[in-house]
Order: sequence, then structure tokens, then C-alpha cells
Amino acid sequence: MARDKSKNDIIDKIITGKDNAVLVNNATFWRRALAFIFDLLLINLVIAWPFQSTLQKFALRELTFESVLPAQAYFIVMMIFILALLYFTFLEYYIGQTPGQMIMGIESIANNGKMTFWKALGRNIFILPFFPFYVLWVLEPIYLIFYKQRFLERWTNTNTVMVGKVNYEKFNLKKVE
Repeated sequence: MARDKSKNDIIDKIITGKDNAVLVNNATFWRRALAFIFDLLLINLVIAWPFQSTLQKFALRELTFESVLPAQAYFIVMMIFILALLYFTFLEYYIGQTPGQMIMGIESIANNGKMTFWKALGRNIFILPFFPFYVLWVLEPIYLIFYKQRFLERWTNTNTVMVGKVNYEKFNLKKVE
């Protein structure tokens, strides 16, 4: 598949506002990875930690090579993953960023206007731990390395970008009114 340079290379747009312009570029692999790791730590602290004692009881009592975890343990794990999916979906839908993205200076945008709930859900569906979604755990990073955009971002027509203020004088730019 040939790369579509107009969409996949660095987006160099200057969006003019009343006082400042904003320079928008694709977020780098490492910024995305660090933001995701921070979000996973936050999810572990806020969502998974309350279930920790219950899951430890199952792990100590039930976890042998011959045993199978009870349905209650699977239900708890599935609830953690669903809550994590909702964490990413609602934050990207309502404010365009997760806390990890805020720290790393990146945000999620829709390429053709407003981020919808379904686009936010679609771009984060890889979090679910069952087939076919766990295939995306391998596909997404590889696709990101080669195309500078995640597979689900291309599918949902969204992007993760770094946003920074432009100094007009430094670049000899004129404000467009």
C-alpha cells in the first residue's frame, strides 16, 4: 500500500485564532507511548485498585496449573477493561485529551470536524481483551511506526497531534484576520 503523503506525513497547518496561531503536527511515537503509560498507571490506580483484594483472593486460592479462574474473576477483569475503554472514550470525546495526553502536550482530533462519541469509541476499541480486538495490540504500534498514524485512527478519520503556539515574529508571519 502506498503512503498517502497528504494525510500521513506531518500535518503542517497553521490555524489562526484571535490572538495566537497554533501549529499542529502528528504526535511522535514516544509521546504517544508515554501518554498511554501514564494513562494506564492512572487507570490502575483509579479503576483496577479497588478490585485488587478480590482478585488477589482468586489468584492465591484458585491459580494452579489445573484450575480455572471462576466466572466472578473474569467478570471483574472484563469490568476493568470496559471501564478503561470508557475512560479513554469519554475523555477524548468531551475534552479531546486524556490526562496522559495533557501531560505530553498532545490531543485527539477528528480530521473532518468534531470528534463524535462513535469515533472516540472506535479509536479506542483495541482495549477490549478478546478476539479480534487483541490482535490490535500488536497491529496498532507497528502501523504507527510505519505510517505515523494508528490503524484505528485511519479507520475513524481521527488523529493524535502535538499542539504548540506559534511565535509570529520568529517566523515572520502575519496574522490573518
